[in-house]
Amino acid sequence: MENRPSDLKIAGLIGITEADVTRYRGDAFLLGDGSWLIHFAFSMPKYLRQNLTGGFTLIVVDKEASDRRSSE
Repeated sequence: MENRPSDLKIAGLIGITEADVTRYRGDAFLLGDGSWLIHFAFSMPKYLRQNLTGGFTLIVVDKEASDRRSSE
């Protein structure tokens, strides 16, 4: 997954609105396996970050890369 995941995609993954993702999303880093590490602001309300790690992050896995690895 070369392109950064959209706010809409992230919102669907963690169950919050696209506007909330836009408001609290921070840096995004492409990892070596093709997934993305997405950081969120520490000011993000607790009820919105229930599906994030303790580090206010989310890893978005590249489904296609994951499928290729598991078939090898």
